Amino acid sequence: MKKLTALSLSMALCASLTTASLAASSIPAKAEAAKEWVKLPNQASYYGEVKNGIPNGRGTIQWGEGKQYSGEFVNGKREGSGKYINEYVQDGENHKVVYSGTWKQDKMSGQGTLTHKVTQEDGSVRWNEIQTGTFSGGVLQTGYNVIHALADPDYSFTYKSPNETLNILNSNVNMKAMFKKGQMFSADYRSGSVHHAYSIFPVDTKAEQRKYDAALKYFQSHTSKFNPILDEFERLSKQLPLK
Repeated sequence: MKKLTALSLSMALCASLTTASLAASSIPAKAEAAKEWVKLPNQASYYGEVKNGIPNGRGTIQWGEGKQYSGEFVNGKREGSGKYINEYVQDGENHKVVYSGTWKQDKMSGQGTLTHKVTQEDGSVRWNEIQTGTFSGGVLQTGYNVIHALADPDYSFTYKSPNETLNILNSNVNMKAMFKKGQMFSADYRSGSVHHAYSIFPVDTKAEQRKYDAALKYFQSHTSKFNPILDEFERLSKQLPLK
């Protein structure tokens, strides 16, 4: 099976609106907050509120047939709340990327949820991912990233904040009990100088065994810290069927 790797979403989110490109081909606005059609380069078009001939307020921009954004604009850029959808084909697979949340300067910023689903030619889902939390500059800064894929193990779980990260590879069943017993396929936690990790693979040395025992003791003594994260992992994983 394919190993879990982070798919780059940058190509799916690279469409950027610039004041210059919008103003060059727009229909002059007759009044502030008027709704108008604006034709854009690369088969793109906009309909909504405009100011000085560029998107400003609420509206929808479409790039061809598979990509669109509906929401708020400020001076020609996505800013405020809005929903972005991008459907495209790559290497014979159908990708669908959806982001709902807040934007700043044409990038995902603030609270939001990003999903990415990859469907193979036979209709089966190879990859289903969700990121939810706080974004900055188009990247998740604090929150959860859960991936369900045709891989072994089939789930990847990540919680991150500016000060800590927890990465787990495992199934999505009985996560709290398996985490506490040290039965996860792998678990890795970092917070400042604190680093604890274990996996199901046998250790070869006494030093490795001591590290495993220390990690298990740390996780068992901090269940109130980790259990809410594990609960959220399980909840999000139920939104990611491979069908």
